[in-house]
Amino acid sequence: MNDEITGTVGEAVDLGKTAQNLLPPMGEKLETEPEVEGGFTWHIDDWFKLTEDKYVSPRFKIGDFEWDILLFPQGNHSKSLAIYLEPHAEEKVNEETGEIEYVDPDWYCCAQFTIALSKPGDDRKLHVINSSHHRFNAIDTDWGFASFIDLNQLKYPTKSRISGLLNQGQLNVSVFVRILKDPTGVLWHNFINYDSKKMTGYVGFRNQGATCYLNSLLQSYFFTKYFRKLVYQIPTSQENPNDSVVLALQRAFYQLQVSQYPLDTMELTRSFGWDNVEAFTQHDVQELNRILMDRLETRMKGTTVENKLNEIFVGKMKSFIKCVNVDYESARTEDFWDIQMNVKNLKGLKDSFENYIEVELMDGENQYAAQDYGLQDAKKGVVFESFPAVLHLQLKRFEYDFNYDQLVKINDRYEFPEKIDLSPYMDKDILKANPGPRWYELHGVLVHTGDISTGHYYALIKPGLEDQWYRFDDERVWKVSKKQVFDENFGFDRLPDDKIRTMTREQYQEYFIARHTSAYMLVYLREDKKDQILQPVTSEDVPEHVVTSVDKENRERELKEREIKEAHLYTTIRVSSMSNFIHYQGFETFPNGKSSLFSPELNSEKSMPINLKLPSKSSVRDLYKNVKECLNIPLDRDVRFWKMEYRRNGTMRLDEPLSTSLSDQTLEKALQDESTRKIPTLNIFVEEPYLDLAFLLRLQKSGLLDIEGGSMTDELIQNLRNNIGTIVLPDEVPKILDNANHQLLFVKKFDPQAQTLKGIAYCAVSQLDEVSALSKMIGEFIGAKEQIEFFEELQPGTIEPISLKDKFYAAELCSGDILSFQVPNVPLPDSFPVYKTLEEFYQYLRHRIKLRFTKSQEPTEEYVLNNDSPDNFEFWISAHAAYADVAKVVSQFTEVQPEYLKIFAVYANGKFPMKSDSFLGDYILKDFNCELTPSFEYEVLSMPLKELEQLKSMKFYWLKDSYIHYQSYEFKVTNNCTVGEFLEKIQAKIGFSDEDKGNILLWTNYNFHFNGVLSANSTLKSIGKSVFLFGRILPEELALVKQLDGMNEGDDDEEEEDISMEDEEDLAMTARNGIPKIEGRLVMVVQYFKDPENRHGISFLFNLVPGETFLKTRARLHEKFGLGQKEFSKIKLRIWYTTPNGHSFRSLQDYTDEELDKLILYNIMSNLDCIYMDHPDRLRTQSSHDRPMFIKN
Repeated sequence: MNDEITGTVGEAVDLGKTAQNLLPPMGEKLETEPEVEGGFTWHIDDWFKLTEDKYVSPRFKIGDFEWDILLFPQGNHSKSLAIYLEPHAEEKVNEETGEIEYVDPDWYCCAQFTIALSKPGDDRKLHVINSSHHRFNAIDTDWGFASFIDLNQLKYPTKSRISGLLNQGQLNVSVFVRILKDPTGVLWHNFINYDSKKMTGYVGFRNQGATCYLNSLLQSYFFTKYFRKLVYQIPTSQENPNDSVVLALQRAFYQLQVSQYPLDTMELTRSFGWDNVEAFTQHDVQELNRILMDRLETRMKGTTVENKLNEIFVGKMKSFIKCVNVDYESARTEDFWDIQMNVKNLKGLKDSFENYIEVELMDGENQYAAQDYGLQDAKKGVVFESFPAVLHLQLKRFEYDFNYDQLVKINDRYEFPEKIDLSPYMDKDILKANPGPRWYELHGVLVHTGDISTGHYYALIKPGLEDQWYRFDDERVWKVSKKQVFDENFGFDRLPDDKIRTMTREQYQEYFIARHTSAYMLVYLREDKKDQILQPVTSEDVPEHVVTSVDKENRERELKEREIKEAHLYTTIRVSSMSNFIHYQGFETFPNGKSSLFSPELNSEKSMPINLKLPSKSSVRDLYKNVKECLNIPLDRDVRFWKMEYRRNGTMRLDEPLSTSLSDQTLEKALQDESTRKIPTLNIFVEEPYLDLAFLLRLQKSGLLDIEGGSMTDELIQNLRNNIGTIVLPDEVPKILDNANHQLLFVKKFDPQAQTLKGIAYCAVSQLDEVSALSKMIGEFIGAKEQIEFFEELQPGTIEPISLKDKFYAAELCSGDILSFQVPNVPLPDSFPVYKTLEEFYQYLRHRIKLRFTKSQEPTEEYVLNNDSPDNFEFWISAHAAYADVAKVVSQFTEVQPEYLKIFAVYANGKFPMKSDSFLGDYILKDFNCELTPSFEYEVLSMPLKELEQLKSMKFYWLKDSYIHYQSYEFKVTNNCTVGEFLEKIQAKIGFSDEDKGNILLWTNYNFHFNGVLSANSTLKSIGKSVFLFGRILPEELALVKQLDGMNEGDDDEEEEDISMEDEEDLAMTARNGIPKIEGRLVMVVQYFKDPENRHGISFLFNLVPGETFLKTRARLHEKFGLGQKEFSKIKLRIWYTTPNGHSFRSLQDYTDEELDKLILYNIMSNLDCIYMDHPDRLRTQSSHDRPMFIKN
């Protein structure tokens, strides 16, 4: 029913207010301007005659739209007046349907509006005003106020407020509208049904959980168009996107070019080797950028695009130290892929570049030791020799807070320009040779909004040469203004607390968002390289195999989507028959695509049911006709159509025959599910009586049919379908037994020699017969002299023996049930694995799984051999198989004895070696299914695996030049392995010289405390699992240790033991063999944070030099420790030393440098006293929120 129109409209009445009062400015944040303004007044003649629920005003044109007012005079589910504004776009009549529709179905209008109720004749004094704004469109056509004014307040005057707006029943309703321009296309957009491709020409990526950082980086890569072309040129035609990062990236890029819909990144993250946990872990854009670039650079080697990434992404910087007073300079030039710019306490990008190249003066105690010149005053700094065509700048928005022992985000305002000249930051000599500015223009901004623990990434990108920016925010893309690119992503300085307290909730929300939203990564393009970097990319640039496969997938997806839309118009029928049953191996009678045990690879095409798609208005008779035609069954042949349904145990079996009374009904009427009002997929089985076991046996006995071993073939079935009338007399052609006393059973045959379990027959049996009757028939049919024993297949993994003496009704067998038997007395095949019994084979079918094997690229230990075994292969095996069985199958592919194989289960978080006494099920997901193909790797060993497992696993940490960075190695050793032999293993792995080997100190830590030193002839037997073993080239400390133990390098004939470091003798003694003593003392260095019991890091030995002041000792400790000057200066040092009265713990933080320069630790500390370093743990175990990122493939 149309809404009732009442009253009249005309020009807006005078309310005594200016346009600015009625439609105040929306604020600077709203980047728009008015397109047109207007207003009108609806004159209601008699309010008390408005007895209907809803009324509409006549229309009034403002701009391109006709506007009216919707009024609910009785209230809209409340006791207040409800009033709404509605614009009407231009309409037309559809010539085909005769219906009225919009000329432009995508119309919209952004409008600011004010609605005023006023008392006619006294409008300037008595009026009530409400204002709002809205984006009107074809779906969201009206907007307004559900509670504009209380109805009593409208009708009756009161003293306390403006009320009584009726003048003898008359009321004026005025509307003032300001239609606004929408430069970005998304002003006040709710993004419901938003089509990025239609609005911008671009599509986004769906978020897998926490992959917005990946989505942002991919869009930045995609619009670096020259880079996209390079990626397309990497050969990938023989690769799989699930384990090839490059191919997955090529496919993602091409999808972005041609897709109409948002994409997901699951294929790409699968190629990274990531699991679901990785997809829900927020990682760092910079980290991902570097890892991915490294992988791409590696893949480009040996191709036509080798080193091409360097041409566009790599620049050069020079680190130098130049003496002030002598002519000496030490310089090193390095490549860089990106530059990390400091943000804290800096105003913007130019300040960061100045900060980056700031020169440090090395003087006083920090003088530089120049070669041939000794200690000299010097200038230390960095200059840039060249910048790449595409410059990535990483803004250091996160820093480590030592007070809170965690990362924090720097939210302060930090500006970056649209264009910047980088020549002021370059080497002056290079500028002399090639003068002029180096202009760079901003191309992309990667933004982080939130804090360190939670947040979101999106990208702002200028895709082409035209000056238009877009926001790529996961699956949505829209235009943005320059203010949204720059000002809104500079961050925001913290306001004083007293000012924050005065804010409204809305103001605080705006402040909070502004402060926590800031640029994190900037992408600049060299101005004279823009044309090359942003050159167009077409389908001709994409590898042909990528275009072919992606286009095919897109067509299939579009077809599937169209099928879903048209599903209500068609009925899907899956038709099974004897032709499928004889080819099918698995549970049930036919393959079931919905089963977790289903895999297309396991089922031949002949075993699959035929899929028919018929219009739902077709008759059941049409269905019968179509089925017979598909199976090549003559139309006059007597067959029965069984409906198949799921039983309570999840198996699909025969349910009931389709009634002949349904023949003239439509499929829609006959099959519709009353509860859902939908037509489900219909599964039917065609019973053909001339293929019944009893009839086949009769033909076989009479010599009319030769069925060798009871094996049915496609040719035999088709012959019976077409020629049964000529094989037997017409009146002998069997008919369907439409008898409630008969049940249709299916029979499967397990052939141990062929290792197959397939359908052999179905048979209509009388419930009153004994099962032995069917057993006898099967024995005769296959030519077996022994009695056939049956098992009933109840459900996947469950079979039970059936007594042959039972009658069918007593055995509770009904139509659709499956009986299986094993062919008796046949030899087993000479292959592996072999399943000897029907029960074993059923267990294999239930638990079979496909494994994918690859040869390990990097040997995990020294006992691995290189050989010519295949790089990859796949096979099916039971998930319950023992390790020995898996190894035996692998040996068939590798031609290596199984006991010399080492097998690993490979997952995203590492690979796990299988033990020789383990089972496959210990290393795969508990809820595996046939769609999963677990990855495994193998290695060929030089000794049997069982012997290798008897070796002791020893983890060793090699410290090259600091105590904060290490390389870890794992060795397999015998318990009797000496430290000297172990050193040789380390030398073979790391590759140091014999001279260095003689200067290596090996020591252990327990619970982050120094534990002891290992001497060359001692064994590793005593080192337990909870002890950490370290090694570093430390000639002075090693010499002091030997001196402390009363040995030196010449004592090779003397038995050496582990040095437990409990002896506190003075090292100033003379060595036993007369070699001059080394002056010094060994103390332990222990790291902790806040509480000395909260130890962390590596505890090590440090030598104190006689007469050395503390400042020099600290400088030497700093050099040995390996931390940067700025970070080391934050470490608080304390000493624990022995006094005549016991032990003392003393802080060195409160002393001046003058006081510390007089302190000599050698004079107050004894051997094995401690220096404590108080600072946060930089090597702490990472949490699940801080998982290290990797790309496996």
